[in-house]
Amino acid sequence: MHQKVLNEMRTRVRAGRLAMTPHALDELYADGLTMDDLRHCILDGQIVERQFDDFFAEYKYVIEGETETYDEIIHVVAKLGKRNTVVITTYRVT
Repeated sequence: MHQKVLNEMRTRVRAGRLAMTPHALDELYADGLTMDDLRHCILDGQIVERQFDDFFAEYKYVIEGETETYDEIIHVVAKLGKRNTVVITTYRVT
């Protein structure tokens, strides 16, 4: 449904154009996840939800995918910035 957005996010991630909010970094490490897990989720996962952010008046997307070792499902919440794929948060799916 949101394949065009996901394709653009993937293109940017492959080009190294990935930005993390401080909150996203905190959550990533608090959950014992790695940057490779996050990238793998974006590159191989699917958008499962689109959310409107009232504060910033823009859409963000929940991407569901597996960790790099394929042993766990995670969510990455991200948006398209002007140049980068911006990760807002990430978490384990329980």
